[in-house]
Amino acid sequence: MKLLIFIPQTFNSEKSGYVFGKVIYDRHRDIKKYYIIAICEKDVIEINKSINLIGYYHNTNDIIENVDKKCIDWINIYLVAVNSSSNSNYYYCIENIISNNKKISLSSNSMVIIIYDLLALQETELFACRTTSNDHFYELMRILQTEEVKHSIKVKSKLDSIKETVIHYYTLFCLIPIIFFLNMTNKLLPVLKYSSLGIHLNGWLENVKWIFINIMQKKRISLKTGNYIVATIIDILLGVIVLKLLLCYFKDVSPSQELLKNAEKVVESLKNLIQWLMGAPAGLKLNYAFNNMLGKFFLYHIHLWWTFLIFMTPVMDFAFEVLLLFGRLGVTFQISIASDLLALISFHTYCIYVYAARLFNIQLNALTSLFRLFLGKKKNPLRERVDSCQYKPDQLFVGTLLFTILLFLIPTTWVYYTVFTTLRLLLTGFSGLLAKLRLYIQVMPVYAYIQWLFNSYCTRSSIYMKLHSQQSESDMTITLWMTMVTSSWGQTWTNCVIDTIAYQPSIKWSEILNSIIWGQLIYPL
Repeated sequence: MKLLIFIPQTFNSEKSGYVFGKVIYDRHRDIKKYYIIAICEKDVIEINKSINLIGYYHNTNDIIENVDKKCIDWINIYLVAVNSSSNSNYYYCIENIISNNKKISLSSNSMVIIIYDLLALQETELFACRTTSNDHFYELMRILQTEEVKHSIKVKSKLDSIKETVIHYYTLFCLIPIIFFLNMTNKLLPVLKYSSLGIHLNGWLENVKWIFINIMQKKRISLKTGNYIVATIIDILLGVIVLKLLLCYFKDVSPSQELLKNAEKVVESLKNLIQWLMGAPAGLKLNYAFNNMLGKFFLYHIHLWWTFLIFMTPVMDFAFEVLLLFGRLGVTFQISIASDLLALISFHTYCIYVYAARLFNIQLNALTSLFRLFLGKKKNPLRERVDSCQYKPDQLFVGTLLFTILLFLIPTTWVYYTVFTTLRLLLTGFSGLLAKLRLYIQVMPVYAYIQWLFNSYCTRSSIYMKLHSQQSESDMTITLWMTMVTSSWGQTWTNCVIDTIAYQPSIKWSEILNSIIWGQLIYPL
């Protein structure tokens, strides 16, 4: 059987006393693991049930104690000082190892002593993502990070208890209104999902709820919660600066009038574009009657939308006052408002794109179906395949006539579809950039970078082992020194994002290209 003895690095400075921890036996690999945690400063009865009394630690200057026969697993640890010029001026000697009430002979069993960094394993937050199954250090980390063990290692003072109680009730007090507003936004989500501000507000409330619950559970600020809190503070400060600049700009101008002024420029540019398409764009000779009909229809739609904006001017003044309240919550809310204003100004462009795309899709599908008529085939929607079919002469005549008409009309439709699809792609791409900017501000790794820069314990993610000492060549006992290495910056940034942050899915260029070719609608990124 192989024995693994885990001893904290600070044990050489401790006084003699009983030690507590956990003893775990791995049957598959025949390994007995003694996880020693700290010196017992309480009576045996007062020790938490999650940890056990497993041995006695003897400092070189103290009296040796006997074995406690009440424990089925026991280990005696002796600190032996060595006068040497090397870095290791002491080593641990193990005697009286008892496993399941049986004394173990060290000559017939190999033993490895591992001196580990207790604080690093107790405070690390990135180590779990790098471990594999049956990892000894991961098992020790889980033991150290339980609340019972934390309280046993360090006895809390009254000030710490009062501090934890105040933080708990203050967090609970702040969590109640957050849950109330979150329930309201969840009920209104079928309507709010069409607004960038509504989606961001719902997600922001979800993030704040997660932060408060995480602080209440862990009773401290972790890497994820600290990073989001600092990013939120920076977000609000940037929002205040941007809002002051905007208020100075709109000091003598009504926001609704400025919006209408810019919307009018868009409307005039769009009218000029359609007038150009109604002629001979780029020298193309289009179907005059069909082109004229489409142009007038789109111009009427633009005029209708412009009339609606003028009619809604009084309502927009009130809406801007409401938007200012959300704008004070941070620059991310202001980006969401800008995205919604962009969608509002370009809504008529989106409608024209939908009309052109649907018309192009219908004509393209009709031409594809009619082309099968010449091949003597038709699509079977029940079996989702193309079957052979015998057509009558009158069916062939009508099909040929419709195919010819659609074939000569589709260039006109294609011109409008190409122009407004290009506009749609530009607006969708710009909205996607705003969404990415909003996301990166939310996960801004300022706090995580400071922790990583100062080599904090919470950013440690991997184990480094080196030989500490070996008493003699014949001795089977090996002592290893364990240290934790700081994670790479990329991994630290990846793991400092809170769990409720919703990343945008990657852009599927093949689906977008297929939608463009077949006239299917392109949805926001």
